[in-house]
This record gives sequence, structure tokens and C-alpha cells, in this order.
Amino acid sequence: MFLNCSANTLRFADLPTRVAAAAAAGFTGIGLRVGDYLGAGLSDADIRDLLDHHGVRVFELEHTWDWAAGVDPAEEAMFRLAAEIGVRHLNVPMFSEHPLSELVEPFAALCDRAAEHGVLVGFEFLPYSHVRTLPEVWEVVAAADRRNGGVTFDLWHWLRSGGRPEDLAGVPASKIVTVQLCDVLPEPGPDLTEEARHRRLLPGRGAGDTAGVLRALREHGVTAPVSVEVFSDELDALPTADAARLAYGAGAEVLDRAGYPVPPWRTNLEQAR
Repeated sequence: MFLNCSANTLRFADLPTRVAAAAAAGFTGIGLRVGDYLGAGLSDADIRDLLDHHGVRVFELEHTWDWAAGVDPAEEAMFRLAAEIGVRHLNVPMFSEHPLSELVEPFAALCDRAAEHGVLVGFEFLPYSHVRTLPEVWEVVAAADRRNGGVTFDLWHWLRSGGRPEDLAGVPASKIVTVQLCDVLPEPGPDLTEEARHRRLLPGRGAGDTAGVLRALREHGVTAPVSVEVFSDELDALPTADAARLAYGAGAEVLDRAGYPVPPWRTNLEQAR
């Protein structure tokens, strides 16, 4: 199964440990934060060799910055990784306060810069950010109207933002860049930011109807590739190999139960061949 292990599922493991554990568990891709890349202490050639040795590719790249305020210096590293190692897409939220109408042009500009490297951009809605719901994020993505721009669909954010299947109606299935799997506690905590970053559950192991959401995506025609993203202090406390194995098993099980068709994917470098 073509399944990715998010950077945040094994967030405290060093890069060699993360890649080895993800590959052994069955993942075909990993996610990276820009800090993971810059702090790995490895050359680009060494990272390529590490990934090739384990048969794993970089699926998604994450960096939190106010991209509406202009070009961030970290973009140089982001696009160097794309050029030297390969990546499929960027996941970008928005934590700075801007009216939605003022995000359209900057999002389009970010997509244009990413397009120069063959990289997709998924705008992620988060219920504790300044773009909180699928309709809000789609308003920006639709207005920007970039071929490589779309939506990152995270099940935790969907469930905690009160998402409904009918919200999918206005979003073309092809514009869902990726789906991120996880689950929620029975009741939301008083601080959604804290809960989202420390107390997510493995997909299918919580109170959310994860299989039902996946079926709704499938029925809408979504076939985006999938990542398991579980920020969890409990998962962090386990040996990395055990955490990776549990994450893969839970993700594969809920996908199979929902009948969600997980497609293969390619990095920007593979697309260019």
C-alpha cells in the first residue's frame, strides 16, 4: 500500500532512524519539516543514499511561516530539497491573521514559485488557525486558481472544525492534494492547539468516524495519496520502530475498511523524467 509517514508521527526520531523505521513498517514515503532536513547533519547526497537504501521517498514538506508577508528565507532550503532530493508537495497552514481576500495573491505567488520546481502546494485548514474550515481554505485556493494549488485534508482538523460531507460538494475532487489520517478523543479539550499537537489518536482508534469520512471522500471522487499524521505524546514515548508499525497498521486497516483507493504517487523529480 502506498502510504506515507508524516514528519509529526515520528517527530523526535533522527532522520536515519525515522527512514529505517518507516520503511520497515511498510511506508513508502516520509514527510519532513524543513528543520528535519536542515538539522539532519547529512549532505543531500547522503540523504538520497539513505532514502534509496530503504526504498523510501519524501512525500511532503512542512514549514510554518507567514507566507502572506512575503518570501521566507526557508524557501531556499525547501526548494533545494525539491531540486536535489525530490518531494511531492508542500503543506502550508496560515497562523497569521489576514482577511481571506488578502491571502489569494500570496497563495498564488507561492504556488508559482513551487511550480518552478514541479511541486504541488496543499493549503491546510486548522480549526485553531486563521483559516479554520474547508470552505474557508477552498475560497482562497479557488480564487488563486493555480494548477498546482489545492487543499490538504487532515481528518483531525475536519472532525474538530465540524466538517460535514456536504462541505465537499463545492471542492473538485482533483483539488484535494493529500489526505492525512488520524483520530480524535470523544470530547474536544479546552485548548485545541494543545490537543492537536499532543493528543491525537491513531486512525480508527478514536471517537471519529474516520472510515465514514474516507467513504465520503471516495464517493466524492477523491483519490489523493494518504499520510498518517498522529501528533501523540503516547506514540512519542514508544520505540520508533513500534510507533511506525502501529501507525502503518492503523492507517492500512481504516483505509481497507473504508474501501478508499490509495494511489501511487511520484516526487517532482520523478514527474520530470
